[in-house]
Amino acid sequence: MNGDRANAFSVVIAGGGIVGLVLAKLLSAGLQKELGQTGHRFKLALVEPDPPAAIDLEAPLDLRVSALAPASRAILKAVGAWDELPRERVCAYDRMCVWQAGGSAGGARSVSFEAAEMGEPELGHIVENRAIRQILWEDLAADKSVELITGSKLAQLEVGESAAVLHLDSGEAVSADLLIGADGARSRVRAQLSLSFKEIPHGQSAIVAHVATELPHAHTAWQCFLEGGPVALLPLADGRSSLVWSCPDSQVEALLQADDREFAAQLRAALANTLGDLTITTPRMSFPLVSGYTSRYIGPRFALVGDAAHRIHPLAGQGVNLGLLDAAVLAETLLEHIVHPCADPGDMRVLRRYERSRKGDNLLTLGMMDALNRLFAGPARQLGGEGLAAVSALRPVKNTFARYAMGQGRELPAAARSFMR
Repeated sequence: MNGDRANAFSVVIAGGGIVGLVLAKLLSAGLQKELGQTGHRFKLALVEPDPPAAIDLEAPLDLRVSALAPASRAILKAVGAWDELPRERVCAYDRMCVWQAGGSAGGARSVSFEAAEMGEPELGHIVENRAIRQILWEDLAADKSVELITGSKLAQLEVGESAAVLHLDSGEAVSADLLIGADGARSRVRAQLSLSFKEIPHGQSAIVAHVATELPHAHTAWQCFLEGGPVALLPLADGRSSLVWSCPDSQVEALLQADDREFAAQLRAALANTLGDLTITTPRMSFPLVSGYTSRYIGPRFALVGDAAHRIHPLAGQGVNLGLLDAAVLAETLLEHIVHPCADPGDMRVLRRYERSRKGDNLLTLGMMDALNRLFAGPARQLGGEGLAAVSALRPVKNTFARYAMGQGRELPAAARSFMR
């Protein structure tokens, strides 16, 4: 099962998205710190069929952005990526305003979260996904302790007692003492392992675009709960806002087919004229919204992280944040173990510690987001509005919600704590 020793690794990460790349960086840096020159006995590889292309900094911002919590910023800082991000692709936000349709931002059925109330400089940052990925990829490409295997997809996977063997469509075979699936929501690793994935359909799709607003976004994340789902405007560094409109599938096609003027008018009405006139500055795209989870994050010779293990509704922007915490916890757990001589990265006792640490938190967050979406988009919508008013009136409760979203209301791995103010 071990195959050609030239293609045998201690750990192979399948997937070169943000979560997989951060995990590779954390493992590489940890091994060099703990083992120095002896760290060469642990060989690391990352398999990614489609490496990122270099970013033209003069090009417009990509539609895919993420709301990164302070814990995620700390993790990116820990691997040296945060300070390398182009500032024009990063926007801090220090306020979040949430209200229910029929009311208004700052009205009776609304709640605002303020960084200043918690003694923090910001609640988070809106960052272009491809910028994060490009920086991480360039750093790994210069890291001689990690082998990047590109241009080939996983065709077949064999898991034996001593190794997992990845058969790539190039004909190459790669073996690993531990295989980590970080290959996203449509994980080929998960499929090859025949792991079930419980899907939670929402009957919604998200429409995304960038929008110019008459009034400044004021470094605020604006979100209104409509009858069919939430609509959010997230602040961008160039003064525009990133739109994420979660709406019933039955309405998606009409909204996509509407011309920019009509779409902007409908969006302005949905947001109760909160930021004045709106101009759609990019094409619109949509994607279906499906939450879900697999019952097993680990097994003999494998572990799953990020969207390969769980998917979540984007209404609170927690997807990438949960994935980065997965990566940080798994790296920390493995590094505590493999510094010992003859340690096996695929030791199930070690992998169980990772699963116990992350599975409950991920399921709790997934359940909370699903419940909020159903509450505000369902027949009990009036209770949702009353709930916002109650949260707004109870500052300790409000701050608890905010700190959890910021990554501070949970036990954090060292990488997520190191640079937090």
